[in-house]
Amino acid sequence: MNWQGGHLSLPKPLMEHPDFREASPSAMKVLMALGSQYNGKNNGNLSATETTMQQWGGMSHTTLAKALKELQERNLIIKTRTNYKGRYGARCALYAITWFRIDPCPGKDLEVKDTDDAPRKLRKAGSG
Repeated sequence: MNWQGGHLSLPKPLMEHPDFREASPSAMKVLMALGSQYNGKNNGNLSATETTMQQWGGMSHTTLAKALKELQERNLIIKTRTNYKGRYGARCALYAITWFRIDPCPGKDLEVKDTDDAPRKLRKAGSG
């Protein structure tokens, strides 16, 4: 089947890890919202704003901030660009999913370099 726009792969070693299994429901919802934006070549240019979360049933600013912090602490996402709000405009924070390589995202002013390999190394079940 051809999935238009890509898909989010959840490797079994990741799903078996406590970082994933013990994540709060809010964190999982935000992770799925980020993953729904991934198209195979834009990892690092994923956003989770209050507006984005409206499409996922809504989430308060405080809950969203806690969920993003939790996902970073669990090494499920990396912040690739800091949000900015100022006199000359605003820009949202951007993120990458850690079990995929970080892609080059020209024009997005990422603060993290693109990578050849995924930042998070996953081990197969049963390996040392």
